[in-house]
Amino acid sequence: MTTAIKTTYDTLTTHLRRSPDGGRTPEHYYERWLRRRGLQQRTGGGKLEKYRRIAQFRAVAVTDVIAGRLPRVSISEYHFYRWNVGKILCVYCSVELTRSTLTQDHVIPRASGGGTLGADNLEPACKDCNFEKGSKSLLNFLATR
Repeated sequence: MTTAIKTTYDTLTTHLRRSPDGGRTPEHYYERWLRRRGLQQRTGGGKLEKYRRIAQFRAVAVTDVIAGRLPRVSISEYHFYRWNVGKILCVYCSVELTRSTLTQDHVIPRASGGGTLGADNLEPACKDCNFEKGSKSLLNFLATR
């Protein structure tokens, strides 16, 4: 028995072969084409909307925070807010940072084994403070300042 192999893929008619509730329409692909070229903005959505939807079903209690039993999405939301929403300040000199002056400082330097600690080891710092700290430990850096 032989079967035909599909060699071309037509995105505008693919929805005809899917179920009516799960298929994508040609309008979907046209809107996606417009968004990718910057001709149309998507309203709503994004990471913040995703965090809000998840938080509706999972409440975080104070006891969870104290015991360190936070869901991963709450930790991700915290790191997203810390780096992307509102004013971002240097942790060492409290200067307001912009996209061009923002750097990520490793609290425990990578030279001392702090590179694999993930997002908890990173703090927003200005270029001057980050350069001045270099590979010094946090205590040594703050003591010599």
